[in-house]
Amino acid sequence: MADWIWIAGNGVVGLPLAALAVMVVRESVRAGVAPLLGFRVFEIRLGAGARRLDRAIGPIDLVLGSWPIAGATVARSGTPRRHRIGRMALALAPTLAQSAWLLGRIATGTPPGASPLFEGPAPLACLDLANALQLVGHATLALELSGGVRSDVRLFLDAVLGRADSDQAARANYYARFARHHLERAQLDDAKAALEHGLRQLGPQSLLVACDSRVLATDLDSVVDQVECANALRAEIASSEPRRQHERAAWSSGERLRQGAASALPLVLAFLGLAFVQADRWARHLERGMLAVGDAAIEAGDKRACGRMIMAWDEWSAQVDPWLPPAHDARSERHRGLARLERCRGDLAQAAAHHGEALLAAKTATRLPDVGRLTDPGAWLADELRVTGLLRETARDASEHARHRDALRTLHQAEGRLGEAERRLPFFGAGNAATEARSQIEREREALVATREAVLSLLRAPP
Repeated sequence: MADWIWIAGNGVVGLPLAALAVMVVRESVRAGVAPLLGFRVFEIRLGAGARRLDRAIGPIDLVLGSWPIAGATVARSGTPRRHRIGRMALALAPTLAQSAWLLGRIATGTPPGASPLFEGPAPLACLDLANALQLVGHATLALELSGGVRSDVRLFLDAVLGRADSDQAARANYYARFARHHLERAQLDDAKAALEHGLRQLGPQSLLVACDSRVLATDLDSVVDQVECANALRAEIASSEPRRQHERAAWSSGERLRQGAASALPLVLAFLGLAFVQADRWARHLERGMLAVGDAAIEAGDKRACGRMIMAWDEWSAQVDPWLPPAHDARSERHRGLARLERCRGDLAQAAAHHGEALLAAKTATRLPDVGRLTDPGAWLADELRVTGLLRETARDASEHARHRDALRTLHQAEGRLGEAERRLPFFGAGNAATEARSQIEREREALVATREAVLSLLRAPP
């Protein structure tokens, strides 16, 4: 019951707080990178939807939205040099920071998911989960939410696919925001100068013309007039922000197709990448299913079914192995199953050959472990127990063919490997993993003792 309480507490309280913290860090990273790229930060928005809080903190407006699921940083530049490259870098900055956190957790030996959610307060686990969810969402979903909030990949694609006129519109937005910023601080001459400079640089941009007309037509002698004019400029800027939405009505069929393909491309690539990464796992899962079907045929003593499974394995090896070659442990289990199938069919020579292949692959797995087995004692122990079990089966087969002394030598080798595995049990610590590892070793030792007694009884039996 306590496990469910902690899972619910971490999910209902910890995860939303972690998502909010990740969102704040994301937009802080973007706001910190913007000045390095020559952009001025005008607004930091936390949350999508309608504005619930709007406060000026120094030269930056802080806006809180209704839904704390994503944020946005409004950073603009009036400089044409490397403008598009800067927008692309700003779009990807938070994603790169999140990826750095993920890689750092893996490099320090504490990968995401290492801290359980059911043993107590788990802030790191909640942060890992929130970071992973936002990272995947921003990297794969080309979304546009209300309030000017867009995912990182959508911002990146808008910067890449934007035309020259959209680039000029983004720069015009900078001068309009700069003028509003001056107006809010009663710097009237600076506000007018910002709009005039923007018009000289960019020509009669609609946003600049509208803002300049509003300023010239307003009496700015009182504070009230200045506030009203600043609010009017805010409305003009807000109406010009979803420029891409307004342009959609005039898009041609080719442009719609290009934009739609670009929006779907990140998600398609993510699915392809996931399929590529998980393909080997699915292949091994299907192989375990084939081994289970083969064991059922062996238990039923159906020689024809065993023969059909051997043919199925031959087809699988020809079609799948060139693309997804099995690791040594999977290859060992496959040949071990094939040896049983050949024994069921009655071909003892082929069974012995497959058994030898299984033993060779199992020993290779222990001599050349992959990176995962260097840090996972459970996987290492599974390799050692696989070798020990195969040696025990080899001894049993040798004894059945009256090669009792060879069987005893093989059993001695298996017992030596099992003893070495037992000496390495301290690597498992003192938890449930150590208890389970010790019980596995004890079961294998009992099997070795039983096999030795069977061999000795056959050795002592009269000819």
